Amino acid sequence: MTSRGARWALIGAAGVAAAGVGRAVVRRRRHRPERQGGWYVVRREITVDRPMANVIGFWTDRARLDRALAEWATLEQLDGDRWRCVARDPAGGGTEWRAEITVDGPGRLSWRVTDGPYPQQGRIELVPAPQDPGTEIRAELRWRTGPVRRIAGLPGGHDPDAGLRETLRRVKSLVESG
Repeated sequence: MTSRGARWALIGAAGVAAAGVGRAVVRRRRHRPERQGGWYVVRREITVDRPMANVIGFWTDRARLDRALAEWATLEQLDGDRWRCVARDPAGGGTEWRAEITVDGPGRLSWRVTDGPYPQQGRIELVPAPQDPGTEIRAELRWRTGPVRRIAGLPGGHDPDAGLRETLRRVKSLVESG
């Protein structure tokens, strides 16, 4: 596989993760995000029952990626590493942000929102699943909220943890179903 294919795979994974987090709605909290240096942090992983080449192949096909994102968001490349994402919410509105996406190596990328409703950064890593022919997708998301919410100890009106969980489940379903 070419490095261009790996880059599209990782950019697609980041786009889907960001879109899923952006459209998350308020839900009952079962998991409190940890705090690190002023950031709320959640980490999630999921095992996809497909070899890594299949997982990357899903993201390198831009037509399949656009179809996968169609119901939640649009993802548009502005230039080399800058992307525009618009996530739709159930009420018919949308949230827009711009992000820089950086490929950190084979199967790894990071992103940071440069213009959006709240500061956010994250990373995605694809690794072979232990004791399994599948692929593990590991995701970490960090975000900050406004000062009033921070003082009150509230992470935000949305639930990025639930959004990340939902997004990883959707990715697993789409990749495994072909």
